[in-house]
Amino acid sequence: MTAPLTRRQAATEQTRQRLLAAATELFSRRPYADVTVGDIARAAGVSQGLLAHHFVNKHGAYVATLREARRRLGTLAATDPELSPGERLRAHWRDHFSYLAAHPELALNLILTHAGTPEATAEFEAARREGLCDTCLLLGLDPDQPAVAMLMRAFGDSMDRLTAEWLRAGQPFTIPVLIETGIQLLAGTLRGLPVIDPAVRVDRALRLLRTGGRGTAGRTA
Repeated sequence: MTAPLTRRQAATEQTRQRLLAAATELFSRRPYADVTVGDIARAAGVSQGLLAHHFVNKHGAYVATLREARRRLGTLAATDPELSPGERLRAHWRDHFSYLAAHPELALNLILTHAGTPEATAEFEAARREGLCDTCLLLGLDPDQPAVAMLMRAFGDSMDRLTAEWLRAGQPFTIPVLIETGIQLLAGTLRGLPVIDPAVRVDRALRLLRTGGRGTAGRTA
């Protein structure tokens, strides 16, 4: 059992969360270069020294904010293992897209992009690799096989672009439509694998992907 936090520890964590919330709000609305340490500290109602204590500098706060934002999106591994593979993937995407739809500025300016610094890029790529690897394993594919790794990275890029365009356009179609569009993009990616490497078998993966499809998604008014 985890020991309860002392008053000092609780106050320290509360300050950290205030700083994270302030940084999230600022980085969601303004370019990285336009946000200063002073901006974050003022928005959180604390001194700049406290930000330095928790995150060292602005970039540290940015990376922590990116990590927290991605944590809130959840992972495919956390979905109900009793569901079929297709249902698990759709359930994860439903939660993922619902969160992005509710926080479009956060999605467009933080989650679907990054400042280009090595640490932020590493955080972004690590989250991408984890999600694509989990998808491969769910469908019985080897994520380390070169053709699988290459085409799945291309699929990840296309899904991020699709999501960003959907958000910028004001979410013109429903989340179920977005999910099934993603399923079709993934199916097309899988069908391309044997073209690059005939040794890769995708029939089973395609069957698993189809499980859970509803085919009833519609457009918004």
